[in-house]
Amino acid sequence: MAEKKVLDVVKVGFYGNTGDNRSPEDFPFPACMTSLMQYLGEDYPIVELESHHQKYTQRIANLHFITASGMAFGLLWSKDYCKSCMDLTQVNEHNETVKNAFAWAGYEYEIMEKASDGSNREVIRERIVESIDKGLPVLAFGIVGPPECVIISGYDHKGEEITGWSHFQQWEPCEKESNGMFRRAGWYDSLWKIVFIGKKIGRSINLKDVLTLGLSIMEKTDSEGYVAGLAVYDEWIRYVLSNELDTIDDETLRVRHDLHHDLVGNLAEARCWGGDFLLHAAEENKDENMRGVAMCFKNIHDLCWQVWGVLGSYGQQDVWKGFRSTENRRKIAKLLGDIKELDQKAMTYLKLAIR
Repeated sequence: MAEKKVLDVVKVGFYGNTGDNRSPEDFPFPACMTSLMQYLGEDYPIVELESHHQKYTQRIANLHFITASGMAFGLLWSKDYCKSCMDLTQVNEHNETVKNAFAWAGYEYEIMEKASDGSNREVIRERIVESIDKGLPVLAFGIVGPPECVIISGYDHKGEEITGWSHFQQWEPCEKESNGMFRRAGWYDSLWKIVFIGKKIGRSINLKDVLTLGLSIMEKTDSEGYVAGLAVYDEWIRYVLSNELDTIDDETLRVRHDLHHDLVGNLAEARCWGGDFLLHAAEENKDENMRGVAMCFKNIHDLCWQVWGVLGSYGQQDVWKGFRSTENRRKIAKLLGDIKELDQKAMTYLKLAIR
């Protein structure tokens, strides 16, 4: 066992925090899967594109894993207004989302959850060291920030400290390596589960399986304790039209707007990248119904930008203040209704595509 080893894994992070001109990869799990596959040399292209008058590079694997995992088809709402609903790994039972992604990647894997009594710390530490020594990064949920995915790319002091990339490391107080990776001692305390990659066995699900999964996700009304699918829009519209927003204090209004604003972005990115993946697949398979799903998803992305536009330009300072206006919120509610109709239309196309 070496004292220290670090693998050169590509950074993950929220848009603007990856250190390059990468297109948004704001869902941690598919982004970590993408860096894992890139490190392993899997042949997913990296392309250049232009959107919103900016040039980007895009890791196509991210589109694959958002879609194949089922996340691209999902939408969740927390009844207590918790931002944990942004984590679309919960559109299925969590381990099922992991399973779908690895089935598409074509690799064996093993999930090991932290023991409630802490009894498997040494086993997990040894397994992390063993995997890194073999040149295999490790995925984990937790460790830095909320229980979302990070990629472990190294260890020090024989695994007593680990290094890697997390979307949340810029806000979470933790040591940093010279290359920017987080360094975390006491990592077991905040671990939820860990995923070790195994040997390559070939893809075990096909495109029809992905579409069938997507339809099942869109038809749900609840998932993992959250409101799901089309039912989310009804909750969201009620939230936006609530008379309470006319009179609450500014700080509460800002917080309420932040949830709405982030949920718009969450939906826009999920549907956009899922739409891009399905559009390419539709062209390859000459499938007009799949193309119909893709175009509904792409149009949802565009309408999400219109929702943001009701209150001003994206990123404009103090845009939340416009959320107090009843007229503005009615415009937003109308657009959310239009988005719901597009999701309903996408479901119709999905049913035709999987016949």
